[in-house]
Amino acid sequence: MVVDSRLWGKAKGLERPYPLMGHLVDTALIAGVLWDEVLEAGQRERIAAALGLGRRDTRQVVMLWAGLHDIGKIMPVFQDAARDEHPGHCGFLDELRYAHDRSRDGQVGRVGHEHATAKAIPGLLGALGYPEDGMAEYQLRCQVGQILGGHHGRYPLGIEEDELEVAEGGMVELGSGAWARERHEHVALLRDLLGEPPAPQVEAVPVASAVVIAGLVIVADWLASQEHVVEERLAAWFNRPEPGTPGAVRAHATEMSALAPGIVADAGLGRAVFRTHDFAEQFPEITDPHPLQRSVEQGLRDKVSGPGILLVTAPTGEGKTEVALHAATVMGDAVGGSGVFFALPTQATANQMYERVRDFARRNLTDSAQVTLTHRDADFHERYQPADGSSGTKGSDAPESRVLSHDADHSAASGGDGVSVEASRWLRQRWRGLLAPISVGTIDQALMGVLPLRYNALRHVGLAGKTVVVDEAHSYDAFTHALLLRLLNWLGAMGVPVVLLSATLTGETARGLVRAYLTGAGIGSPAGLPTPGYPGWLYADGRTGAVVTPSTPVGTVRSRALDITVRRVTHTYDPSVSDGRLSVVFEELEQVARAGGCAAVICTTVGEAQETYAALRAHLTGIHGPGYTGWDDRASGTGETPGEGTLLRLLHSRFPAYRRAELTAEAESWFGRGDKKETRRPPLPRGAILVATQVIEQSLDLDFDLVLSDLAPMAQLLQRAGRVWRHAATPRPAWAAGPRLVVLASPAHGTAKAPRSWGDVYSESLLQRTEELLTARQGATVAIPGDVQALVDGVYAEEFRSQDPDELFRRDIDRLGDDMARQGLAHLVMVPPPAVADLHGLTNSEADADLIATRLGAETVQLLPVYQDAHGDRWLDEACTITLPPRGSRRDGRFTRAEVRTLLHLVVPYRHGAWRAACTAEHRPPAAWRKEPRLARLVFLPHRVTSQGVRGSSFGDLNLRVDHALGLRAEKG
Repeated sequence: MVVDSRLWGKAKGLERPYPLMGHLVDTALIAGVLWDEVLEAGQRERIAAALGLGRRDTRQVVMLWAGLHDIGKIMPVFQDAARDEHPGHCGFLDELRYAHDRSRDGQVGRVGHEHATAKAIPGLLGALGYPEDGMAEYQLRCQVGQILGGHHGRYPLGIEEDELEVAEGGMVELGSGAWARERHEHVALLRDLLGEPPAPQVEAVPVASAVVIAGLVIVADWLASQEHVVEERLAAWFNRPEPGTPGAVRAHATEMSALAPGIVADAGLGRAVFRTHDFAEQFPEITDPHPLQRSVEQGLRDKVSGPGILLVTAPTGEGKTEVALHAATVMGDAVGGSGVFFALPTQATANQMYERVRDFARRNLTDSAQVTLTHRDADFHERYQPADGSSGTKGSDAPESRVLSHDADHSAASGGDGVSVEASRWLRQRWRGLLAPISVGTIDQALMGVLPLRYNALRHVGLAGKTVVVDEAHSYDAFTHALLLRLLNWLGAMGVPVVLLSATLTGETARGLVRAYLTGAGIGSPAGLPTPGYPGWLYADGRTGAVVTPSTPVGTVRSRALDITVRRVTHTYDPSVSDGRLSVVFEELEQVARAGGCAAVICTTVGEAQETYAALRAHLTGIHGPGYTGWDDRASGTGETPGEGTLLRLLHSRFPAYRRAELTAEAESWFGRGDKKETRRPPLPRGAILVATQVIEQSLDLDFDLVLSDLAPMAQLLQRAGRVWRHAATPRPAWAAGPRLVVLASPAHGTAKAPRSWGDVYSESLLQRTEELLTARQGATVAIPGDVQALVDGVYAEEFRSQDPDELFRRDIDRLGDDMARQGLAHLVMVPPPAVADLHGLTNSEADADLIATRLGAETVQLLPVYQDAHGDRWLDEACTITLPPRGSRRDGRFTRAEVRTLLHLVVPYRHGAWRAACTAEHRPPAAWRKEPRLARLVFLPHRVTSQGVRGSSFGDLNLRVDHALGLRAEKG
């Protein structure tokens, strides 16, 4: 078992090539630490059971597989790749024993070593005694070939039957003779170092376990391929006498065994272990838990013994977040791992939840564990920056230790005191956030695990050690909901505990979510699932399918009678129209302006919110006089002492990032819970009005005395109603007799005269059903929470009694057709259920990648406002005081992370559309910007600054302009 240590595994950028044997050993030993310290006990048991082996033998088998991931590098085409950089070293390739007729190699392109691994592994494992009977796709040795062949993120095609019958899987590029002998010698030596793990005598393991193993292999390879690790191990390798001999390799392995735990820990990988499962101890600030919280704690006690799914349905303000965190620790402990991934619908809600989860972890962990924020812009969230502030220093901008993974392979596709929860630099890099013990992010981070995308195995292994919490489970469209069902299917198959939270979920939708999980878990035909009460919860065991519900009805702390008033308005922005939208808005807000209090006006579109805000500003100027400045946050230069008169602000998604953050923080201060020390509610008789879009529906803890809302589907209206009289401790003005929601609807039955834009946002069918249902109840208060479930279900009732059944039928057909199209698209692009044998389809699809990205919201255009003065100079602010940098401050012209973050704080999102075709060279960033991936995709939005004011840019008939108070204005004509 003497290997030729001249066969290299890493070469580019190194003083001399690092022997392949060293890298195989490093990866195998790091995989063993990941198995011990990262993979939770339930996953280890599932893999062991699938292989028919004990835990120790299974560990060694997985280590062997991980080590063999690069065995395909022992082939001429790969070894030749270092000839230019290391010609002296590569002279051995001219020896007679390594002769190879390269004219026989494929002419299409260089063969990737990962594909070579996939072809070589079946024969190599067959020689070790792995079963060779049956169809190839069901043979374990062939499956391992696909797993290891996928270590660059995409699983290769499965090996065919006829390929098993010829040498090296029919790939002539692998080389024969000495090349084949060296592959066998490398395998034999590695196997010997690992104690000769047995050959499992089973068929292919379930795909739900295969993807977890694949993810573990990728992580082990990445850790072992870090530049500093390779350089240190390279020096140690050649410092030994007779490097490459079995004794020297064994000494290398012994040393690496001692180093591997530190490498894993330095990356921030490990487990989250919580001190207690007692709710009162987890949340000492809650002296009197809400009924829902007490019910879940008592109901789950002694009932959770393995994986399962918990569905919690309750209005806002009942403490669902605390319920989820408590349940996650209980359910995670039952499967041997207490990690958590908290998934939310938007970046804004994820940013806020990150802080709550981070604080919970800091209080309750027994030892330090990393908490990451995972979404596209997470690394630019101010409160996610390293605690030492190093992100803005030169030191922090030094390049991360490189991963020397496919260096010469040109075919590769391009609690308590002392507890730290800060994410490591390694975990902050692309694809890695979900690997942290605890993570908070947007739902797409988990959903991409069921899309055929590169490296989805990392999402699988990241989720495998956690309890997955999905917040706002009711808020997704038919496309995303279909993906969520498939995700639950996979999580059930993987034995991952799940917690679903919702404020407004139909009974059938609730049952469908639970059914998807249980089906994946192998519970045959889980029919007859009950609908949880409201408020209430339901727990389903992932092993038996047994369902647990509260033994007694769940009480509420927010029982109240809500007045929902439907005001029929003509949709015009002419304030002189007596029944016009503005006249009604002015009338309803009159008392706020005269006697104080807090109110919100929630509009359907950004444009309507901007129009409403501008009209209100003019109206309030008429009330307070020409000196009115309550709308202008710049009147005093600080939010602590805002301008005179009724406070007025606008909040929507089309503000520059820094501005939206400012407005959100200001809203939380003005309209937050009255007994919180951070809250600065305007003292009576001063009033405050927030005009907003749907951005305030979720997660923001805002409390208004009155809410006005454009007509929306029932579920959204009830979400908005959760922002009126939210907290009992908040003082109310005398005019506010009780919680009241005013719905601005069309002037007649149906929504024929509602703005056309509403149908672009919401289903016209649901709008009509909601309006008719509320109209039928006009004058009757809505009992919260007692009437909520009936109202939500009633909107979707098949036997709906409509005032205009023909129109409703047409709209229902449109809605159902649209839902079917979205579901069909989801089924077109998603991976198959977790019952497949071939892994190739999990990372490869004929579906258009741009289509996938668009449906997940990744195609929003990022606009950077740029201001040009009369001299042609370009600036980043309207006052022309901050110069637009043509390049970064680094010596090579690159930008530091702090500089990139500063620029992205100025960016405004806008939907992709036909206007992009009108973009020209002036909308492109400078050449130096295009070297930074985050800056390269920006679109400049030029503004001309003149003595008459600021003019935006025209794109055909569309004019775009950023205004400090209004945000991005999009005007036609």
